[in-house]
Amino acid sequence: MDKRTSQERSVRNKRDASTRVEESKVAAMQLQLLPPDVLRHILSRLSLKEVVRLSTLSHEWIRLRICHPDLVLTQKTFFGKIVAWRTYQHPETTKFITKVDKLLRPLWSTSTTTTTTLDKFVIKFCLGRRHKYHIDKWIKFSTASRSKHIALDFTMDRTSTGRESDKYVFPLRNLGGPNGSCIKSLELGYVRLKLPPNFCGITNLTKLALNKVSINEADLHSLLLSCAFLESLSIEFCFLKSLCIRQELSRLQCLRVRYCHLEMIELHAPNLAKFEFDEYHRQIVLAECLKLSEATFVSNLRLSVINIDDFELNYAFPKLPTAIPHVHKLVALLNFAQLVRFSNTQTSFINLRHLNMNLEIFNEPYDTSVFLVLVNILQSAPLLEELELHLGRYTGSFPSPRVTKAARGPQHHHLNNVYISGFCDALGLAEVTLYMLENATVLERMVVDPVSYGDPYTDSIYSASKAGSRKGASYNISRNRVFAKEHLDREEFGHILTIL
Repeated sequence: MDKRTSQERSVRNKRDASTRVEESKVAAMQLQLLPPDVLRHILSRLSLKEVVRLSTLSHEWIRLRICHPDLVLTQKTFFGKIVAWRTYQHPETTKFITKVDKLLRPLWSTSTTTTTTLDKFVIKFCLGRRHKYHIDKWIKFSTASRSKHIALDFTMDRTSTGRESDKYVFPLRNLGGPNGSCIKSLELGYVRLKLPPNFCGITNLTKLALNKVSINEADLHSLLLSCAFLESLSIEFCFLKSLCIRQELSRLQCLRVRYCHLEMIELHAPNLAKFEFDEYHRQIVLAECLKLSEATFVSNLRLSVINIDDFELNYAFPKLPTAIPHVHKLVALLNFAQLVRFSNTQTSFINLRHLNMNLEIFNEPYDTSVFLVLVNILQSAPLLEELELHLGRYTGSFPSPRVTKAARGPQHHHLNNVYISGFCDALGLAEVTLYMLENATVLERMVVDPVSYGDPYTDSIYSASKAGSRKGASYNISRNRVFAKEHLDREEFGHILTIL
């Protein structure tokens, strides 16, 4: 009886399995009958991992991967984690290349044509010149697929520069003319660029990002000038002598230049609106960029133990108002010593309306009364309306009780909004805060928050608009709050001051 029941159950299971296979085949056939745009919309709602898993239902599903608009191929895509290494010999490199080839092989019909249309094609992995055969095929596929956004990031670990001879030579000729007419953005990391003869530019490129890219100045200038619609340019860890382009970059709106050790930056970009830079530039000339309204300075040396005052590249600080005279909003991530240099400006920020300073103070100087230089900064920005001062975690302590008096200085007739986070008992901070409360004649609101939101080990910048979006440090909050109330909480400031 038991044997008969077991046989019946086995037959029934086989019948059910057969039915499921037939149903999956019917489903695949039905999906194939849908218009390509509908299939693309369906698959775009799935992750790439889900689409690959879905394709295992039937061989017919493999062809449906053509419709997925984003191919973002990274360590995490295939291995579910990010592993750091510094050589091309890591065993997962071969696995990564094999998996990419296996994924892409069904998507092209020949070596030069494909029925796939992509929005994004991204490869992020530690690769180099020795992988040229595979990378060349991937690039041909991306252009044949009419990809709008292409990113090839082969950057090594930041602590390792690698050898120039290890870098893959990116074939710009593949993107010139009709082949690259669909490309809107191009991001390249750890490659070499050499412009081919008679290069006609990437026709519709609007965004270009270069990270650890080897290219000479002449080729970079020609590349930028050949991209007539370029709106955004980011250059990082590209060691050039200068970035001086005297021809007009009429469409450029955003410029980011970091870690490049340039003698000079000089551009003629009438529509430039945003500029991010660091102290690794001796001279900046953007006076003709009349629409440059927002600038961001991020110091790479703010955590350094060297004497910043002796660092020769910092002499550009006093010249900032001349370099970016039309800026309305300035964001600065710096340290105490740089704050002093920042206050020694030779001219005024005549158009500055909003100033946001993220100040690292965990390695506090012996005399923290340098906060008083904020009075000089306010004088150098006579039309300033909003001031944000976000302080890193302060571990020092000054004896209490102590007498606190407002710092001396002239009245300020435009400052109406002040936000201070990381408020503490560092000498000079309460004094300059009282100065603003007493001398800003149109001050409407001041918020004093004892919580510090800064992260000294990243380039992230905190602002009042992000209040509540980031967890703050809990160090000495109660002590700082008591200190703020003891020295600032006065009846005459009740309608202006808020201590959190």
